[in-house]
Amino acid sequence: MQDTLTTTDQEIKQEALTIVEQAKVKIIDQRSYDYACDVLLNRIKPFRARWTAYWKGENAPVTLAYRAYKSVLGKFTEGDEPLEQAERLVKSAILKWDQEQERIRQELQRKAEEEARQREEEERLRAATLAEETGASKEEVEAIVNTPAVVVAPPVQPTYQKASGVSSRENWKAKVTDMKKLCAAIGKGLVPVTYVLPNESVLNARAKADRQTLNIPGVAAYNEPIVSGRSK
Repeated sequence: MQDTLTTTDQEIKQEALTIVEQAKVKIIDQRSYDYACDVLLNRIKPFRARWTAYWKGENAPVTLAYRAYKSVLGKFTEGDEPLEQAERLVKSAILKWDQEQERIRQELQRKAEEEARQREEEERLRAATLAEETGASKEEVEAIVNTPAVVVAPPVQPTYQKASGVSSRENWKAKVTDMKKLCAAIGKGLVPVTYVLPNESVLNARAKADRQTLNIPGVAAYNEPIVSGRSK
């Protein structure tokens, strides 16, 4: 891949690499500590400001590219959003129709199975009557009447013909209806702790406010210092 950086791009990139090398310090005494602070305050911080201004300043490459991206994305969204809404509307109507037709089919199936059971019972009664008339014992007649039979009605055909290329599938999801019960189940070991994620932004805010006095069961406050530097 050919490097498309301009001469100025190359120069500022090379300067960045030089500063990166200078930052590879090991502090072992006052002198090395002072050197590290000097690199931070007088080399890294000022150069990062220059680097940001070069690439992200007004009319800089990143800024111009982002403006062009937003312009193209806006035009795409302008046409795609109505189409997305139209797709959702049509899919919703199709799903509603599918569900209603499936309800009708299941109701027809239930009626067909009920009719099949009734026919089977009538057939058993006729068989029992015939057996009794031909001299069968009482026990034999009762056995015929009481023998359970598995009745399966033929599957009811769908009420409509589905279009080719359009289908629906099950899409099961879970929603928390009682957070306290879920957390209690975690505490009892009934479900994994990974079923619940902590709200770290809220907990960190409490830690910043309470510091070492933070008192939340299962949560500990700790200090992670941040070194900052301001160039002169």
